[in-house]
This record gives sequence, C-alpha cells and structure tokens, in this order.
Amino acid sequence: MLEDEETAELLKKLSVPGRDRPPGSRSILSQATTEEKILWFIKTPIRALMCLSLVTIFFLTYFGFMIPVMWARKVWPRLYWFVEGKLYRWLQGFIGTWGYTAGYDVFEYGDDLTPYYRDERVLLMCNHQSTADVPTLMACLQSKGVASRKVTLLMEISVHRIMTLKQHLQDVFWDRDRRWVIVFPEGGFYYKRVESSQRYGKLNGFPHLKYTTLPRMGAVKAILEELGPRGDSTDETRERSSSKLKQLADTITDTVGAIREKKYVKETRPPIRYVLDVTIAYPNGIPLSLATLGFGTREKCDIAVNYKIYNADEVPFNDEEKLRDWMYSVYKEKDEMLGIFMDMQADNHDFDSSIYVNFSYKKFIFQEFV
Repeated sequence: MLEDEETAELLKKLSVPGRDRPPGSRSILSQATTEEKILWFIKTPIRALMCLSLVTIFFLTYFGFMIPVMWARKVWPRLYWFVEGKLYRWLQGFIGTWGYTAGYDVFEYGDDLTPYYRDERVLLMCNHQSTADVPTLMACLQSKGVASRKVTLLMEISVHRIMTLKQHLQDVFWDRDRRWVIVFPEGGFYYKRVESSQRYGKLNGFPHLKYTTLPRMGAVKAILEELGPRGDSTDETRERSSSKLKQLADTITDTVGAIREKKYVKETRPPIRYVLDVTIAYPNGIPLSLATLGFGTREKCDIAVNYKIYNADEVPFNDEEKLRDWMYSVYKEKDEMLGIFMDMQADNHDFDSSIYVNFSYKKFIFQEFV
C-alpha cells in the first residue's frame, strides 16, 4: 500500500478511462465530434497497418542490403558495420515517426549534445515508464548524427547477467565502433516498481522518489568498469604531463607493459568519457504506450526530454557505495525535474526554451522506398 498521496494519485490516473483523464492524456475519441470519430475509424486501421508493415518490410529488406556485404564482416568490418548502422538508423526513424505522425511532439531541453554525438563515447541513462520510452529515444536519436547508427541498446539487465554483459561489451563495443550505450537503470516500468522502491527507500533511509524509482547500479557499474575511464591511461591525463619527453617515455613504457600483459588492444581504444542522464516527461505523468503510438488513440500532446551531461571520471564506479549514492542523487534530481515538468504542462507552459524534434518527410519517403 502506497503511503505517498501524490504517487497514489498518479497511479490512480493511470487506471482511469481515457475520457476522464486530465487534458493532454485523454482519449482522442472522447474529444472528437461525430465526423471526426468516423474519420478516425477509417484512418486508424490504415495508419496502424502502415506502421507495422514498414517495420516488417524493413526486416525483410534488411537481408537484401546485408547479404551482398556479408563478405566484408571479416575482410572489411568497417564497411560491414557502416551499412548495418545505416539500416539501424533507418529502423529508428520508422519507429520514431509513429508518435510524430500521430501528433505526439517531442521537445528537447537541457545540455547541448552537439559536442558529444560524433566522436565521444557516452553512457546514456534514462528513466523507464512505458513501452513508448524507446520510440521516444529513437525519435531524439535521429538528429544525433553518428551516434544514432553507432548505439548499443541494453534493456533490463539482471544481476545474474552482469558477467555476460561485460563479455558482450568486450565483443561488440570497440570492434563495431559503438559510440553510445543506452541503459534503463530502474530495471522495469515505473508503475511496477514504485511501491517497492518507496518501501525500500524508507526502510534504508534512501531518497523518497515520487515520479521515478531507485535505480539499480549493476549494469552502470559493469559498463563503466569495462568501457569507462582507465585512470592515468586516459588522453586527458597524458595531456597534463609537463614534459613532451616525459610523455614519450610514459607512452613507450605503458605500451611495452600493455603488450606484455596482452591488454594493448583494449587500453588504446577510446573509453566512455561522459554519462548522459536523460529524463522523459509525459503529460500529467501518464506515459504513452507502443499501442498508443501505433494507433494514435490519445489526443495530441507534447513530450519533454531533458539532457544533463556528467564527466565519467567523476562517477565513482569503482566503489559500490559511492556509486549508489551518486546514482540516487542523480535520480533525486530527475524526480524533482519531473515534478517541475508536470507543473509546466498542467499550466499550459510554452515550450519556448526547447528544441522541437522534427522529421523530414523527404528523408522518410526516401528511406521507405530505397
């Protein structure tokens, strides 16, 4: 039983019929005229069929693109993964347009990501509310250049799969030249975990979160241990050396030592240097779903996505207790931000300080028929 009244009220909103929800979260049919309802019933099956068929056709045509370059996977892997990455970005585009074409607009806030999506390796942490989270991220990724086709998406990772995760990252991250890794540290949807999260927080004196749940740190710790900053071997530390001669001597010494330890390949690959915290805010705290995006059953609304960048070398991933406290503080700030966004949306606040996520129909049509 939830003791927090605001959280209980929010969960109650999730269970009420669409017509009885606050503006921005209501069923589209509850606000439509008779003519609009007739048009909706005609248009929706066509729309849903188009959304599903595009993705289905994509998977079939994927092999048409990839089979001719299969030879390159061993001989010329850079070409192979370039083609595969392009196709992956197109798939993201198809799924990202589901909400866009239904009138669910995405607005980006916070830190400018321009310096980070071309050459930097980034760990992206996102709050998890519904099946609409991934399509929303895919819509945002369309404007993120190289990162959109060089991203690794990791869904729920249990504690029993941490070693498997590390091995997977060793096998794919650098060999496939990945740039971003996406994780959902909460480990499940908000509405499923919030009660146990608040109970656990109260029992152990951890932050009381209303709109998010206490994150699990296993996947984040494993990723940063395997791919994150490596102390004195990072580029930034070397740049701080006072003598060019000393830099050369250090480089030779480190290289010889690394070769002897058979770690040379790993140590010379660029690590994750930034952690990107992403907060998705739906109107009134009531998330959309994959079905809502595909069928367009909810009235038009705005989705807010906030970005905040942290330096990875400031994240204490080598100490479990310090990492836990750091992640809890990040999610406490995220929780407060979600409360602010809900107030803004309730007051019909203009999204004037944001960037509107726009799709080019020319590009969409090109991807559809190529």
